[in-house]
Amino acid sequence: MDETFQVFDQVLSFAGITIFSKQNWNSKKWLLFQCLTFFVGVLTFVFTTGFVLSNVSDLLICIQGACVWTTGVIMFFSLGICLVFRKEFRLFLEEIIFDDCALKIPLIQNILWLKPSRGKLKELKELVVESQENLFRFTRVLLKIYVASVWLCVTLYLCGPIYVMWSKKDKSLRLLAFDMWFPWGLENFTIYVASFLFHAYAGYLCCIVYPGLQSMIILLIGQIIRQLRILTFILLHLDKIVEELVDERGEKWQAGCTLVLTQCVNHYINIKRFLNRLNVICRQFYLALILVAIMLVCVCSVKIAISNKLSPDIMKYYVHEFCFILVVLMFCSLGQQVDNECEKLEAAVTEKWYIYNASHKVNVRIFKMALSQRMPIYIFGSVTLSLPTFTWFIKTGMSFFTLVMSVLEN
Repeated sequence: MDETFQVFDQVLSFAGITIFSKQNWNSKKWLLFQCLTFFVGVLTFVFTTGFVLSNVSDLLICIQGACVWTTGVIMFFSLGICLVFRKEFRLFLEEIIFDDCALKIPLIQNILWLKPSRGKLKELKELVVESQENLFRFTRVLLKIYVASVWLCVTLYLCGPIYVMWSKKDKSLRLLAFDMWFPWGLENFTIYVASFLFHAYAGYLCCIVYPGLQSMIILLIGQIIRQLRILTFILLHLDKIVEELVDERGEKWQAGCTLVLTQCVNHYINIKRFLNRLNVICRQFYLALILVAIMLVCVCSVKIAISNKLSPDIMKYYVHEFCFILVVLMFCSLGQQVDNECEKLEAAVTEKWYIYNASHKVNVRIFKMALSQRMPIYIFGSVTLSLPTFTWFIKTGMSFFTLVMSVLEN
């Protein structure tokens, strides 16, 4: 657990984001540094937008600049969300990550205290402990792989102009890693070096902001999925779990089953409220990510289609497009997984309903009505994060690609 928090803190602190740090959380110096990185994000957005607008007349150059512009938009958006909602994200982490909210269920507390050695109680205890460890391990590895992938993409962008200038040996050549418009000239070598260093810093800032924010959201939603799985297991084996606790099947057992069901209902309400609060903040990010990713898939595909497919300079577009497709797939898969777990929970609540008393059956019907509404993660309107949304994303990106290619051919 601590190792995962340390990895997240090391990555995000590069951008001044200290929500995983208990020592520097209220530090004004780190907040000032975070504001500085946000200002770099604003400049990146302005310079990349300026390049695209200044080259609208040349479609090929505009398409090439749009690949960088789309990335700048998401970086600017991500830095803004982390700065504006830093307190909210900190509360989210304290509520569901730093403290395992599954331990707030009295049944789980009782099981961990009893330390059962057999039966469904032991399986439930192992599920609670191991699923927490697996979730943190997965997000930790994902963050490292994600940082490495974006680092590779940025490095390919940076190495391209350096290699061209070195191979041509033209001292007057002033190539930059990313297509940006600057309000100053680059004839002076000192100004050129400073501009190139700004490019490098902005590029490697993407290596932090992209994986950091997105992996944190994945960690939060992954914790929701884990809570739903624990509730599903409890309700699937409710009769055996309570029987192992009370050692009989009578009035005490019936009362115990109803009590545990009530605890599950309360916990479900809490995690649904949490997901709704998280979705209010992240909804804009999901929408921006998918819309920008559609454009990036289009322009990268066009750039690859009109260029030498195997040239070293085109490799960065392959990596760039592949990374964005995987990110959208990851978020759509998470939304789909939440819906799948809600469906399993809805089926589990009516498991062996006929063996309980009338009071318990009433509670089951009420809970099933609440579960029928699920936990959709809305992006915009009625559009949700799901695998059908990912299919729509790919089809729309390819439709734009076909449209742009037809314009270029004409």
